[in-house]
Amino acid sequence: MEIADAKNLLPLPALLNRLGIATPDRDKFNIKCPLHSEQNGQSFAAERKNGAWVWNCFGKCGCGGDEITLIEKHRSVSNDEAITIYLELAGGSGNGATAVKTKTKIRAHAQKQKAIEFDWSRDVSSLKSVARVAKERGYSPELVAELQAAGLIGSFNGHVAFPVHRDGQVAGVHYKVGDNWQYYPKGTKTSLLVIGELVPRDPVHIFESQWDGFAFMDVSGVRDGVIITRGAGNGALVGDLIRGGSTAYVWTQNDETDPKGKNAGEEWQATVCANTSEIVRRPRIPAQFKDLNDWTRAGATADDLVDAIRNAEVVQEAQPPLIQFKSPLELKNFTPPPGLVLVGDYHIVKGSVFVEGGPPGVGKSRGADGLAVAGATGSDWFGLIVHRRFKTMIVQTENGEFRLAREFAELDCEALEDYVRICTPPPYGLCLKRSDFRSQLSAAVSEFRPDIVIVDPWNAVAREQDSKEYLDTFDLLRSVLPPGDDAPAIGIVAHTRKPKSDERHSGRSLLNLLAGSYVLGSVPRTVFILQAASDDVNDNRVVWTCCKNNDGELGDRSAWERRNGLFAPVEFFDWDAFDHPPKEKKGLKPEVCREFLMRGREYDKAQIVSIIMKETGRGKTVAYDLVDEAKRCGVLRYHKLTKIYELV
Repeated sequence: MEIADAKNLLPLPALLNRLGIATPDRDKFNIKCPLHSEQNGQSFAAERKNGAWVWNCFGKCGCGGDEITLIEKHRSVSNDEAITIYLELAGGSGNGATAVKTKTKIRAHAQKQKAIEFDWSRDVSSLKSVARVAKERGYSPELVAELQAAGLIGSFNGHVAFPVHRDGQVAGVHYKVGDNWQYYPKGTKTSLLVIGELVPRDPVHIFESQWDGFAFMDVSGVRDGVIITRGAGNGALVGDLIRGGSTAYVWTQNDETDPKGKNAGEEWQATVCANTSEIVRRPRIPAQFKDLNDWTRAGATADDLVDAIRNAEVVQEAQPPLIQFKSPLELKNFTPPPGLVLVGDYHIVKGSVFVEGGPPGVGKSRGADGLAVAGATGSDWFGLIVHRRFKTMIVQTENGEFRLAREFAELDCEALEDYVRICTPPPYGLCLKRSDFRSQLSAAVSEFRPDIVIVDPWNAVAREQDSKEYLDTFDLLRSVLPPGDDAPAIGIVAHTRKPKSDERHSGRSLLNLLAGSYVLGSVPRTVFILQAASDDVNDNRVVWTCCKNNDGELGDRSAWERRNGLFAPVEFFDWDAFDHPPKEKKGLKPEVCREFLMRGREYDKAQIVSIIMKETGRGKTVAYDLVDEAKRCGVLRYHKLTKIYELV
């Protein structure tokens, strides 16, 4: 045993008591000096400083020191002998030959010792005064006596202490010295304090502090299903303890928010929620009380606690299992919840992802608006049947209020009022990676409860065109949406790449036109592609094709005309002319860079060349020439110092 461990186990007040010298239970005290048999006065002063005990006799002795020095003076022995005696009293081997004052030899001695074995019944004594602890915390003496009998509270070196469990056994002690909580033996780590049985489907009450947990037990009479995390940072330790359909009640403390915007109680609650899939409710402690124990000391009754539980706010709904297996009969007898299918032959289904793709300027955002109108009115959408009215929320950066005002001026806004929400371009873009942005978006979704959430455009949230970025973005998007049967359909408005010279894709091959990672075509159940009917700038016609539908029929392609803010069907359309356009080799113009590059982002020349080659199918020479031309005509700005390009 190291001397430092011995001092934790047998500090100066405990040593004096062991030597038959009574001491008060304080961190600083004066008593009659036991070294010179003082009859009058109290010249022996003891105090805990920086975690260590020191003593001084200001009377006849005129000396002082630590626990070992006290034994030297009290027993009139050498320092080595005092060390041996002290280690024996503290529970060590007492081999003074190896335990001398030098740090090197103390360390060597410690290496020969076995790990300290903690024994609650041996190392923890009964409370000096059950009544005093009960009075300080506002508990009944009966509860404190019950806790002590159950081994849930005791006295360690004169301090109120609680057990630390590991593998069902008491492995250490958790006690408070001054304002600091400490653990013994050294290296003991925090564990949850679980009281009673955790029975599936029965309520579980979770507390940050043992004082709150014991206060709840005292007033409510509950003795099962109590979990105490012991600290705001330990909410994650609830792990898999709460399961089997139980409701978790988190008795969150009313902590103040610090200048940085952090609130320890709220963070503890969020951590608890993140580590259980069951429903979590929060009983509200009145704002004038900092915690539950504060409330019970002020006179809260069992009826008050019952009312708080009955009116507890739901802070997390029960989460679906991460994986479930069904038998063939269960699958055969599955009945989908009503209202699951929104549009077409399972083209748009709640909880699924669909993509609306097309080149810039073809009318993708108008198509998203048309879906919102169809959901509000029950009318068809691009010839697909709308099965019921539904709510649509559009999260977009493409159009400002001026453009939106012009578009919605042509629509029956009164009919749309309760069914459509569309955001104006956020000042910092669709920054899904920011937790505060996700929190605000999640709050808006919870309030409106949409059946479809549309993101327009996709490259505003997934800036990098690689599979990891796309998958991470899908995860972030799903994190702000409700799960299970309440999950809305997710609509993605995405750009398509520029077709190669003289190529005209149709049918399923249109899926290959989606720009970016393959993830954009593999994750969604349904993909729609919108194409311009011709290259004529005065031609308002478009072709609408479903090129992927995993759960139903694709359906026929159709031709539409942009009209009255939406689309109207084209009765006579020359499909042969559309499928076989005149072959004409066209050169690339600098303006094409605007289709592939993003404003505000910096590129080096090689990056731009790579993007142009990928999106157009042209060679490296053509791509380099195009970058130079775009720089000359002012489409790209070049910074000589950094050799960086940006879109003007």
